[in-house]
Amino acid sequence: MLHTLHIQNLALIERAEVRLAEGLTVISGETGGGKSLLITALKLLRGEKAPGSLVRHEKDELQVDGEFRLGKGARSATIAGMVQSLCGGSIDDDLLLVTRIVDRQGKSRVRIGGKPATLAALRELGAFLLEIHGQGDSRALMRPEIQCETLDAFAGTTKLRLEFAAALQAARTLRQRLEDSSRGDRERRQRLEFLRFQHAAMTELALGEGELAELEQEHQLLGNLDEMRQQLDEALSVLQDGEDNAADRLARAARAVQQAAAIDRRLEDASEQMAQIEELVAGVCRSLQSGQARLELDPSRLQAVQERLDEIHSALKRFGPTEADLRRNLASTAAELAAAEGETADPETLAAELRAATDVAAAAGRKLVRARRKAAEPFAERIRSELQDLGMQRTEVRVAMADEFAADRLLDDATEHGPVPVDLEVRINPGEPFHSMRDTASGGELARIVLAVKKTLADQDRVPLLVLDEIDAEIGGRLGLLVGKKLHEVARHHQVVIVTHLAPVAAFAQHHFLVGKQTAGAGRSERTLSGVRQLRGDEVERELAAMAMGDGTDAAALQQARRLVAKAKELG
Repeated sequence: MLHTLHIQNLALIERAEVRLAEGLTVISGETGGGKSLLITALKLLRGEKAPGSLVRHEKDELQVDGEFRLGKGARSATIAGMVQSLCGGSIDDDLLLVTRIVDRQGKSRVRIGGKPATLAALRELGAFLLEIHGQGDSRALMRPEIQCETLDAFAGTTKLRLEFAAALQAARTLRQRLEDSSRGDRERRQRLEFLRFQHAAMTELALGEGELAELEQEHQLLGNLDEMRQQLDEALSVLQDGEDNAADRLARAARAVQQAAAIDRRLEDASEQMAQIEELVAGVCRSLQSGQARLELDPSRLQAVQERLDEIHSALKRFGPTEADLRRNLASTAAELAAAEGETADPETLAAELRAATDVAAAAGRKLVRARRKAAEPFAERIRSELQDLGMQRTEVRVAMADEFAADRLLDDATEHGPVPVDLEVRINPGEPFHSMRDTASGGELARIVLAVKKTLADQDRVPLLVLDEIDAEIGGRLGLLVGKKLHEVARHHQVVIVTHLAPVAAFAQHHFLVGKQTAGAGRSERTLSGVRQLRGDEVERELAAMAMGDGTDAAALQQARRLVAKAKELG
């Protein structure tokens, strides 16, 4: 679950800390007050895109930190394993810290478990940490692939779907290889020849690690030999050549201080420092003499270095532009060359392999279809039962899915989600035929269906935090208590956070946060801020009254709010 959310410089929110707990959390507030910014912060933790315009005015970057408490169990172990594999991060005291920073250019920095990570890694992990549904996102359930995943989550057939997808991809890869082979191997031979040429060019270069930097340093030295000799000669002349040089003077001074220290022990530190200075100067002289010795080079060395640099720079223009790029290109070229040279299968062999792979995919597909068919009726019945509690007592649900498929059409017709489409069909009005949910469900009906599905999947769903952004907007107050009750039930298995305008829904909250705007400063320095605070005691009733009647102080509205809370406790 999400334990604490820290937000800094996100649009109107300058700084906010929200401490969450298990159960149902409601977020309310006036339109435009900043409720959506909390959802935006959670989306940032899930790895979604973020424009630089989200950064607060006159600030350089925004930052969102999420502290997730994992606890024990298989789900937490899976997340911990992902953190380790994605970035080497760690989890301390069952707390996982996820940080997202976005600057004004829209560039992101990510830290997971105290380690830098990529945005792609955050997206992969975020899918396991939290799920966000908005008003428009609810319609994702209408997509056939989402309906497949939903049925599999209920039936426990996700592993079968992944096995089928892998088998299907393997068969399609073999078919592509066979088609490539059937078109002739002229292109393959040309590619192979090109790869060999590139590999030979990079291999023959034999570029050593750090060689370019060393050669450039040497080239700079060789090109300035006369000036180097002049400067080193002058330095050594001052330091140690001739009478009364710096080294001799320092030696005399060191002896004098030493003798003085023998008389006044307070000068012993100065005596030691003089001795160190004398040794440092001697070391400098030795280094300068070594530098002089290095200047005695073969005159032809400059030309040899220049030729080698030209050779390396020419190769980097083709395979670089950096040494690291060249080495990566060499590795990838070698791998592709090895794969191309190992491609010896003839069309007959490939055709036999394709038939076998297609049979494997077909067998996996039939197994998946049988398992889905077995679960389809119980799944539909559970959803129908939940819908009865949401005011759709006469709605019927069924899963439309073909029992068989043509194996010879499998590679053309199937998707990674299954060999045959899955479609949730509903009959909302008695006497009418069943229709696909995407063709019949209104906004309010769809919102209730989503809640019914979430309740049905409560035990199977892998995501611990469910965030709902005003998905009840199209339901209306009349069904609010029913929706609130269902959310309360879902919150027994998930941590649920919902942004809502409906007082009957908010009445079921175990934790209630209010988001609002205020202004600070005056004149040109006046700024608008959004703040977040948790409501306590009577504050909850006043907010419910304001949500229901528009006035949190009206006696009748407060009485209605108390009745809502009492009713919610009765139903919950």
